[in-house]
Amino acid sequence: MKKLIFASVLLSSAAFANLHLAPPDFDSKFGRSVFVDFKQADYSVTYDIQNQVTTVKSKIIFEATKKGKPLFDLIPDVTEIKIDGREAIAHEISFPGGVSTLRQVNVEVLPGTHTLEVENTIDTNVIYNEDFETVSSAFWIRDLKDRMFLEQYIPSNFEFDQYKMTFNINFEGIDQADQEFYTNGKITKISPLSWKIEFPEYFTVSCPFYHLTPKGFMRRIDFNYRSISGRDIPVTVYSPWRKRTKKFAPEAARVLKELEADYGPWAHPGLVAYGTIKGTGGMEHSGATATSFGALDHEMLHSYFAKGVMPANGDSGWIDEAIASWRDKGYQRNPSTGFTGSNLGAHSPYKRNTDDRAYALGAAFMSYLDYRLQDRGGLKAFLRGYVQTYKHQVITTEHFKNNLEFFSGINFDSEFGTYIWGKNTKDTKHFHGANPNHPKLTKEFLRSLL
Repeated sequence: MKKLIFASVLLSSAAFANLHLAPPDFDSKFGRSVFVDFKQADYSVTYDIQNQVTTVKSKIIFEATKKGKPLFDLIPDVTEIKIDGREAIAHEISFPGGVSTLRQVNVEVLPGTHTLEVENTIDTNVIYNEDFETVSSAFWIRDLKDRMFLEQYIPSNFEFDQYKMTFNINFEGIDQADQEFYTNGKITKISPLSWKIEFPEYFTVSCPFYHLTPKGFMRRIDFNYRSISGRDIPVTVYSPWRKRTKKFAPEAARVLKELEADYGPWAHPGLVAYGTIKGTGGMEHSGATATSFGALDHEMLHSYFAKGVMPANGDSGWIDEAIASWRDKGYQRNPSTGFTGSNLGAHSPYKRNTDDRAYALGAAFMSYLDYRLQDRGGLKAFLRGYVQTYKHQVITTEHFKNNLEFFSGINFDSEFGTYIWGKNTKDTKHFHGANPNHPKLTKEFLRSLL
């Protein structure tokens, strides 16, 4: 552990100053495109019950370190946008190589602090019940498909950035909102029609969990779990069915006990788990998940790797899926990876989604690393120190490799060069498709989970 803590002095960066982890700036047909550092984002989300319209007014404070036209992302149409009080346009453009799309503001900014204001509507994963004057809404995210983080709903930055987010939730057209919130943020009731949800400054665009339901619609169980750190962790487990909720509660406690024993104290204020139906798999958030029973342990592991230490981009996403899948397979230890090579972490720097081969190939690579580290306590000994040293920080594949080498004293240039940054494997013995813990779900199915 002393080695790893010392390594943090050498290898970690200033907390939340992550612009150096952004992809390269680039030129588009509209001018020089520059990545920026979001400092704070305030989102005012209004549910108009009578007109069944959901609107968002966003105010984002950001810092630019270079002259150029700032980048952000938002999939819904922009109804109004201003930068430093000046009306603007948000062009939808492509990253170099056509890897993904995003938005570029048409106003050139100078280095310094600026304010971005955006208005848009939301119709993704929101359902109004006219008879009961209620609404069901959620910001579901996925990481295996492109542009499936918060940009589906609200203007956001990219995975490399960490910033404080505040959701100001308001209801119109009714006298009192009979609603219930499930979230991993700090929630405060302001009035019978408004609430404030505050998320920590270390959150990225895949960390917030937000689910709004009619009051009493879900069956919930709340309890405290005593952490190995001595603190009580508040746990909320819920689902539409009481029997399922009762099944989830002891399993959540069991997995918490296992994970804390392996990787140290739970790094989040609490745990929120939404129990979905069999076969849906799950998706992780920071100390929260929407998941089927069979994927609960997998998704909770991701609160250490994925949402404890967070990937900076798509080329870093393989790490957490590899670790979680290695655990799913019983922490196997093998003297060989069993495959010829892969480019799990060698795609475009603009790639935003995780390579789904990480479940099989990444897990096999972790089994090999465990074999190489067996006289140093094995890979789990390294991972425990790594996640506790860098919790709430954004990491890259290079960062992971450097700390692994510092811990072990082994040079892994050849292994990472072959299996992570190498050529695409053609080994058909390994499963390259969807993992049962993260199956591909249709938009209609995700909507049905509301």
